[in-house]
Amino acid sequence: MRLYGIFFTGIILISLCTPCEGIFGSSSLQDYVDSLVDAAKFKFDGVLNLNDSVINQIWSAFKTKYGRAYSSLGEEKQRLRVFRDHLRFVLESNLKKMQTFQLELNEFADWTADEFNTLKKGLIVSTSFRRDMMITGQDEEDSLGRSVRKLHRRHYHARRLKRSLHKRRHHRKRFLKDWILNFFSKNNTSDNGNQQSNVFDWRTKSVVSSVKDQRKCGCCYAFATATVMETLYAIKTNSKTIIDFSAQQIADCSSNGNNGCAGGNFGPSVRYLADNGGKIATESSYPYAGAQKSCRTSGVNEIQLGNIQYGVIPEGNEKKLAEALTNYGPIFIGIDTDTKLFMFYKTGVLKIDNCPTRRQDMDHAMAVVGYGYDDALKSSYWIIKNSWGTKWGEQGYLRLAKDAGNMCGVASMAYYGKLA
Repeated sequence: MRLYGIFFTGIILISLCTPCEGIFGSSSLQDYVDSLVDAAKFKFDGVLNLNDSVINQIWSAFKTKYGRAYSSLGEEKQRLRVFRDHLRFVLESNLKKMQTFQLELNEFADWTADEFNTLKKGLIVSTSFRRDMMITGQDEEDSLGRSVRKLHRRHYHARRLKRSLHKRRHHRKRFLKDWILNFFSKNNTSDNGNQQSNVFDWRTKSVVSSVKDQRKCGCCYAFATATVMETLYAIKTNSKTIIDFSAQQIADCSSNGNNGCAGGNFGPSVRYLADNGGKIATESSYPYAGAQKSCRTSGVNEIQLGNIQYGVIPEGNEKKLAEALTNYGPIFIGIDTDTKLFMFYKTGVLKIDNCPTRRQDMDHAMAVVGYGYDDALKSSYWIIKNSWGTKWGEQGYLRLAKDAGNMCGVASMAYYGKLA
């Protein structure tokens, strides 16, 4: 009987020692894929060809790692088709030469694009922009009102032009002096020194909270707003520890302009906090639920932030974005993430050819917390905190190409905050 028990135990241990064992623990699914597939050998005429046996083996590993179970055989077949397309996309992308980033197959590998857009994003184009769009589409009966507004704008711009001309006269007097100083300054500074000055990171000052996961709720705007307020409050109070603020409270209670898990923006979130007496709940007293709930007003520990103000970065101006970042704190931004490159980003400096930069195309909110320079890639980058958990990207962070033509609209819808 004892021998039978030993034999049975041995069979169980052998069955557990399958290739899928390597995907648990700290190993990622992509590590397992790379150990199984030499993608270069499967590359033929620009198309990645994987046989069904390999795909099914990876599919089984994916389901095991992420605990996937589907309601029917039909649903599993549909999910497998989605998974197969994503697998090829990731492998083909990572084979490209001169690329500054790497992708990985992750927990979203069996999600459709529509599911990902609905559940992991949630930025709504700002109210002021929507208002401008609506004005342009009104009937002709509003033409008189538009004419009056145009006349007012002409008068306003005329005054600005007059002030601008005055400033130009002043600047011309200093131009020669500044040019000479800058010339000698540049020649007396090494390239390495220049790159060192192009580094700033609020995380090094211990005023940025940990990365969160919005789960299956489109309230990215709430997490980005909380990130901004957390750092502003830590700076204001000269705190040695960071207090996590409640993204759930913002999602639940800022209904005047925001839509809970269906999206929102920075302006309505800040207006809610201001209307709440400049207070925000702590995460510990109003924890995240992953879904919109009724707004709680009792039994909540709230922090008095003070007089909350915010400003807008000039659209597309990365220089102003960097200045506001260093002067005030993390910046709430919108990004056009309508590509699978964001969905499966793993590491490196993300650069996307022809990535849209129009304000109305922004679909996901994040927070810029710094910028840096990658010596190996010879590339400047923004350090951006996301809300898709620490297993996505670089421990939950994205490095996005900086000063590269407003990459993916990083400065198209950007807001800074201030606590007075």
